Amino acid sequence: MVKSMITRDFKAVLESESTLEAVLLLGPRQVGKSTLLEQMRVGSHLLLDDLALRERAQRDPALLLDGATLPCLIDEAQYAPNLFSEIKLRIDKFRREKRELGKVYASPLFYLTGSNRTMLDENVKESLAGRSNLFLFLGLSVKEVLGAMKEASLKSILFRGGFPELYTRPELKVYGFMNDYIMSFVEKDIAVSAGIEKMSAFHTVLRLLAARTGQFLNMTQVSGAAGVDQKTVQSWLSVLQRNLIVALVPSYSSNLSSRIIKMPKLFFYDTGLCARLQGHLDEDQTWHSSQMGALFETLVFSEIKKTILNFLKPWELYCWRT
Repeated sequence: MVKSMITRDFKAVLESESTLEAVLLLGPRQVGKSTLLEQMRVGSHLLLDDLALRERAQRDPALLLDGATLPCLIDEAQYAPNLFSEIKLRIDKFRREKRELGKVYASPLFYLTGSNRTMLDENVKESLAGRSNLFLFLGLSVKEVLGAMKEASLKSILFRGGFPELYTRPELKVYGFMNDYIMSFVEKDIAVSAGIEKMSAFHTVLRLLAARTGQFLNMTQVSGAAGVDQKTVQSWLSVLQRNLIVALVPSYSSNLSSRIIKMPKLFFYDTGLCARLQGHLDEDQTWHSSQMGALFETLVFSEIKKTILNFLKPWELYCWRT
């Protein structure tokens, strides 16, 4: 069911645009990255959420990859930084053999997924520069949800967001899933890896940002309400942007300097996550809340961004401020 929900459009883009020996699919947890790549007919699947496997990958990455069948899918690759240098060595060896012996491999050698860009950036820049294609991947689009579940309503999509599991497992409580997601991924995984120590203040800023989705972002107001200096809030916002939790859309102006200076609009990439941070517990409460208009605008923004990313469009988004 999950496979049927994830569009094959993006799979076709991956197949046509992957010109290097490694593909890195970057996106938040639980949005279907591994499910999509499993459709690429991989040989081995290494799941680094497994602590024992992660330890082996760190201790002896060469031995681990010797036992893998290519193409190899490595989930959550950021947890084993030592793997990247070994992958680099193997790609370089493959390139030498390709030149000297005429060996040909039709598809990438490695498919990597990552949900924490803070941890990934340094390793990818140092080890896989010029050897990997980077693709950004978000949750399900409205088209994907309705393509698999004709009965899905706008009210349901706004409340659940783009997480496939919330559609394929009706027994899950949405607010419970979101609470766990915020604690385990946003607060623990992203915040801790970025060196954020003031977790209570960080959670307050998260909720303040959720209350401002679809609005022009005034950093002074957010920092004042959270009791945190503006520089710190700006730093936390940058972490959330890099990890595809929130986005800032600049105000349009024909003057480039004005675009940079003018106040941007804030949007969450996922309406379900945003609705939970706003405190909503069910679809009806969300639908009749005062934030409904901003959440709908957030959904429109999210759909446009997914179209841009899924089809590799060179489009820039701006908001119009009168």
